[in-house]
Amino acid sequence: MRRKFKTGIGKRVSAVMRGNEGASIVLVTIISILIITGVIILRTTTSALWASADKQLNQDQAYEMATSMGNSLDVLIINKKQIPLDTIAQSTGSIVSLTNIDSLPKGTIGATVSKNSTNNVYTVKVEAKVANASYVYTAKYTGSGNEYKRQY
Repeated sequence: MRRKFKTGIGKRVSAVMRGNEGASIVLVTIISILIITGVIILRTTTSALWASADKQLNQDQAYEMATSMGNSLDVLIINKKQIPLDTIAQSTGSIVSLTNIDSLPKGTIGATVSKNSTNNVYTVKVEAKVANASYVYTAKYTGSGNEYKRQY
């Protein structure tokens, strides 16, 4: 006895699947492969995005450390007149060097001073590193003793 089905793709597929069990196994296998492939692609994409986000976080932290230290040194050099650049440039050249920072165990920061003897310009360089990212903040000053002006 034959059944009559209404026209439509869903009804035709249903009729073919009922009549051929092998075809339904093939269809289920294809659908399973597509789902597994989709999951693998999503997992790979998610891992790549997380790695990129971690790298960006390290770059942002290095930038914040260097600019914050640079701005603080700027205030101490110009406004408070507490850092004699000429004395530091003639001796060690190092203002500060910090490692094993509490909030950033993989972070280091250092500030150095160098003097260009031809035009008497002092360069303060602050370099911050967090994990594999680094940022360098540079500021130039003119003057002597405790009186310095920032060059832009």
